[in-house]
Amino acid sequence: MRLICSFLFAEVASRACGGLPDKFQCGACMEILAGHPCERYGTCECMNPDNITDCVTAGFCDPVGGAPQTEAFGLRVSKGHGKREYGMVRVSVITQSADPPEAGFFDYSGQFKFRWTKNYVHTALKKVTPGQTTSVSIGGKTVELSLPKAGDGAAGVLIGDPCVKSASITSLVGCEYGDKFQTGTRSPALLNAFVGSADTDFWGILGDNFYDRTGEASSEFFAKLRDETKSKPFLTVPGNHDYWVLGEPAFSSTADQCGNGHMQFYVQDSEAAATVSSDAPPFNYSVDPSAHHFLYGCSKASPDNSRFYHQIGNVGVVAQSGAFELGDYHGFMSEACRWLASTDGVDVGLLVGHWDTKGMGVGEDMDVPEFYDQLVQVDGCKELAAAGNLKFFMGHTHCNVPHPHGHNDTGFMVAGQGMEGCGNYGIPVFDTTDGRTRVHYFDASTDEKYNATLSCVGSKGWRACLDLAETWLDQPRSGVAQLV
Repeated sequence: MRLICSFLFAEVASRACGGLPDKFQCGACMEILAGHPCERYGTCECMNPDNITDCVTAGFCDPVGGAPQTEAFGLRVSKGHGKREYGMVRVSVITQSADPPEAGFFDYSGQFKFRWTKNYVHTALKKVTPGQTTSVSIGGKTVELSLPKAGDGAAGVLIGDPCVKSASITSLVGCEYGDKFQTGTRSPALLNAFVGSADTDFWGILGDNFYDRTGEASSEFFAKLRDETKSKPFLTVPGNHDYWVLGEPAFSSTADQCGNGHMQFYVQDSEAAATVSSDAPPFNYSVDPSAHHFLYGCSKASPDNSRFYHQIGNVGVVAQSGAFELGDYHGFMSEACRWLASTDGVDVGLLVGHWDTKGMGVGEDMDVPEFYDQLVQVDGCKELAAAGNLKFFMGHTHCNVPHPHGHNDTGFMVAGQGMEGCGNYGIPVFDTTDGRTRVHYFDASTDEKYNATLSCVGSKGWRACLDLAETWLDQPRSGVAQLV
């Protein structure tokens, strides 16, 4: 162990962590190696494998007090792919048992493959009645599913880059504001208040989900979310840290999840899912992330696992991953834009992705602003954009700001969730009701603002608390002729 660690310290830590204090360089080494008692923190066990207290003494983690909290009920709900009829949703439960939590309910049950393999996914496509609540029973729990009617206004909470310090060496070093904003407790509390409200129809996390290489941090965070929150349609896309925990392919290893943990833990009704029968795994497992790699590097999960389009109310969502090349997306772009322009009830297009700028593993023209600029040249998207009805949300740079990179009234960055950067913190809401497109931002960066927001939204719903919000966008919509 010492010999391997010394080699990796020289070869990897010098590249990945050369600018960090010595104690963090060993943490980067252990992120590569994995398989040790304090692995989720990135520890300096390699310096003294006989004394785990060095983890604490060196400042890598809090004293270990047993296994991290896991979800008692790992509910996931995602909107059915745009190729399906509107009322379809994918209902999934993540467990650590091969036994389905409800006999006869699920179309497919299986163990995670390649990464986070202690988990099992149980998933099914279910039809709901739009505009009404559809109740289903899973494991003795009643889950209430809902969708707005096609064409009705919809509202969603979208954040990016949420962090908790205990997830990995990356979050330990980078979750600079985690203690100040108390993200481990306040982020789930805010999501429960906002998403659990009847005012919200869907929600999403736009990549770098908890900077989690092993899956424990994601499970621990989702354990704090109420079933009412998790029963709302959820959307997500992978960020660079969901592929490589140190953030770049140059510093990747076979311990990285390379998008595999992300795609299975959140169970989107992706392009991959839409092309297989309902009793098959809703994932494309054709890429083994560790094949042809020894210690260094990993191969990304197939791109069809992380892209999709679907409709919620009058919003047509298009999701992409910037980790691939634009050429991998040409067919998808044409298909998605034609779908947006030809689908009844879609008034607003919403592009979601992670990267906001070049570098850190993003393909050429694949960061969200540049991808948007490519998308608006495609028939169907071109017309929506010309009418001001194609918007985008993204994460990556750790700020909550409107109009990033010159895309005024079009783009929004929502990654101020505790990581180093701008130091802001709050909840953005995208709203397309009443013939207008609005983006509201609820600042929760001080105790006073957090307490006022949580109290008001938790008791009344966010629409009754708009006096606490900054309005980033309030725009009337003009009609766009549909393609036929």
